[in-house]
Amino acid sequence: MIKNIIFDLGNVLVNVEYEKFINKLLTNGVTEETYSNFFKGGNYRLMGYESGDITSDEFITKCLTGLGLKMERNDFAEAFNDMFTEIELMKILVKKLSEDKKYRLFLLSNTSPLHFEYIKQKYDYVNLLEKFALSYELNSLKPDDIIYERTISHLGVKPEESLFIDDLEENCTAAQKFGINTICYDKNDHKKFVMEFDDILDAETSSA
Repeated sequence: MIKNIIFDLGNVLVNVEYEKFINKLLTNGVTEETYSNFFKGGNYRLMGYESGDITSDEFITKCLTGLGLKMERNDFAEAFNDMFTEIELMKILVKKLSEDKKYRLFLLSNTSPLHFEYIKQKYDYVNLLEKFALSYELNSLKPDDIIYERTISHLGVKPEESLFIDDLEENCTAAQKFGINTICYDKNDHKKFVMEFDDILDAETSSA
C-alpha cells in the first residue's frame, strides 16, 4: 500500500529554464564557447556543487574566475537562481495532498544550496513536503544507486510503500531497482500523469 509520495524538484514541482541563466551570462560578456567549455558542454553538475563536494562560495568563485565574469557575487547568485517558474498543476496537487493527509510527502532532488534555498523562499508549496532528500546533503546524485539507499534511510520509508515521481526515465529506472514505485512525469502532459497517479493509488486502495 502506498503511504509515501516522493517528488523530484526540477521539471516536476518547478520548471527549469537553464536558457535564462545562459542568456544572463551572454549579456555579461561570456561567449557560448567559453560557457560550453567551462561547464563541460553545459553540465555544471560535473563541478560537484550538487553532490556537496564544494560550497556555494567556492562554486561562485570558480564560476566568476573560470568564465571571466566581472559580476558581483550576489548578482551572479541571482542570475543562477533566475531559471525557475512554478508548475501550477503540481502546486495544486501538492496542496491537495497536504490537506488530505492520506500520504506522507517528501522530496528527492539533485539540487544545490543556492537553488534550494531560493526555491523554498519563492514557492511555498515546496515547504508542505515533510522532509527533503537533497543530493548535496546526501553527497550523491541520481541515478547512482547510493542516493536511493541513502534516501530510503534518510526519509525512513519502505520502498514498496513509496511512489517516486521524476521527469527522467533513468532516475525512475534506478529507483525501481530498490522496489520503489515510480511515475515518469512529463510536464507537457499533466493529464497523462494524473491518470497514472490515480490508477496506482486506486489499485493500491482496492487491493488493501
